[in-house]
Amino acid sequence: MYGRNINFTLLAPSLWAVVEAIASNIEEEKYKRMLFKTGDNSGFIIEIFDNISVAGKKIETMKALQGLSEQAMAKVSVQEGSVIKK
Repeated sequence: MYGRNINFTLLAPSLWAVVEAIASNIEEEKYKRMLFKTGDNSGFIIEIFDNISVAGKKIETMKALQGLSEQAMAKVSVQEGSVIKK
């Protein structure tokens, strides 16, 4: 199992409509995405993948949020990693 966490702070709360269009909740067989709101202009997105290969193919959400960052409309940070097996 592999995961991606995308944290973001929006320049304006009105940009939430854009984020909701980009990152609506999805649950598929090998992929799950959940959008969380932590404030008027901040939140995070959790994406869960079967493996790193699937994660490499599902980058549209990350690219869209990074696009907002490049346009100075949001601050975005991304972390990725694998589940630790015991």
